[in-house]
Amino acid sequence: MSDPRASLLFALSDDELILGHRLSEWTGWVPYIEEDLALSSIAQDEIAHARMLLDILSTIDGRDPDALALGRAPGEYRNAILCEQPNTDFAFTLARHWLYDHADDVRLRALQGSSFKELREAVAVMLLEERYHLEHADAWFRRLADGPVDARHRFGEALANAIGMADALFEPLDDESALVSEGILPVESTRLRDEWRARIGGMLDEFGFDQVLAARAEPTTGEMVPTSSGEIEASADATTAPRMLGAGGRRGEHSEHFEPLWLEMTALYRAHPGARW
Repeated sequence: MSDPRASLLFALSDDELILGHRLSEWTGWVPYIEEDLALSSIAQDEIAHARMLLDILSTIDGRDPDALALGRAPGEYRNAILCEQPNTDFAFTLARHWLYDHADDVRLRALQGSSFKELREAVAVMLLEERYHLEHADAWFRRLADGPVDARHRFGEALANAIGMADALFEPLDDESALVSEGILPVESTRLRDEWRARIGGMLDEFGFDQVLAARAEPTTGEMVPTSSGEIEASADATTAPRMLGAGGRRGEHSEHFEPLWLEMTALYRAHPGARW
């Protein structure tokens, strides 16, 4: 029987790894040098957090952290679909940054109470750095929300496009019932999602981003499949229960953007087996 801790560690580490890789693509291209340094630092932190989690996972899975990070097939990754989306423009990057880092803060704070000692200790270290990520995200949120009309409008549109996929950061995990019953995941994913929704909803409402809150609505019929734009798309076979927009990442189902990212990220490892980070 598989260890239920693995599904949690794969989800956490893959989110950090894939988002860190996406953020690193901004290096040298951000509008000004201070922000270039800030996003590069955040990307480095996320990849370092992935490494910490993969070190723990390696003791359960048996593969070394490098093989876990770079030696899996695309369908074996469990990151949320939001994390793999192309950066497109600075507005979308900042919208994803804000939505993700509030979600990450909610789940990491819950994991402070995990019965899994090694994970609990890693989370304590991660939170020290994630605090600054969250402050950075909130600062940009306020700056754009109170900024020129065009900047506010573009940021609002980016938030509306990303929020459905961000909701799926809390897509239930494999073996979640076992994780919760054993105290490894102290709070169910749906309850963490509700806490995150309440938190970001307060800020969105305060700054008048009503269209973003409306875009968060879940579908009521049919099987929803991930898309790159955040639009709802029903599958041809809609016989199963509905699921949240952007779902599928936790089961290894990804958008069309994942494989090109994977090919780039793993190129050196595949070309030189045994290469180290």
